[in-house]
Amino acid sequence: MSDVTHNEEAFFKNHFLKVIDSLKNGNEVLLAYDGVLNVDTISRLETEVEGKVTALAIPKGPLKKIFFISVEALQNMLIHGGKDEAGHQHNYFILSKSQTKVEIVTANLVPNVTIDRLKGDIERLNSFNDPAELKGYYMEHLEKNEISDKGGAGLGFITIAMKSGNKLSFEFDKISDSLSLFMLKSTVNLE
Repeated sequence: MSDVTHNEEAFFKNHFLKVIDSLKNGNEVLLAYDGVLNVDTISRLETEVEGKVTALAIPKGPLKKIFFISVEALQNMLIHGGKDEAGHQHNYFILSKSQTKVEIVTANLVPNVTIDRLKGDIERLNSFNDPAELKGYYMEHLEKNEISDKGGAGLGFITIAMKSGNKLSFEFDKISDSLSLFMLKSTVNLE
């Protein structure tokens, strides 16, 4: 394992632990995963998310939103997450609950050259104050039917924002000249 890969792995682990510590302040951490994602891991995490939120007796509307966002976010990380020089992805997923909301926090590697575009995309989504405007933007984006080189139509963030009903929070932390950690936080109100 190269020093770069080790540094990125250590960076992710430290970031993961800091976020968990910050979430423990008023929240219950329901599920926390730090590691490599693959189809089997995502399937296991989806089952765990479903079990955790179902056990909390959360109303059906928010329950469906939490599960949908979790699945979409995990899939996005697997498909679109960047890789380090050794070809490894670094990811984490955290599900936490307070009295009034559930937060889904995800993080993955992104190439630094994509940061401005990602910021712009999320800021654009956060600029909509009316759910109907966001839905219109979704429909417009869907009609363009532009498929990326990774097979997606760029709808992941839009659908997460629509399901959440809240602004998306995000953060970029530079790891190296070429890569950064990208953290996305989605919130679902329980009331």
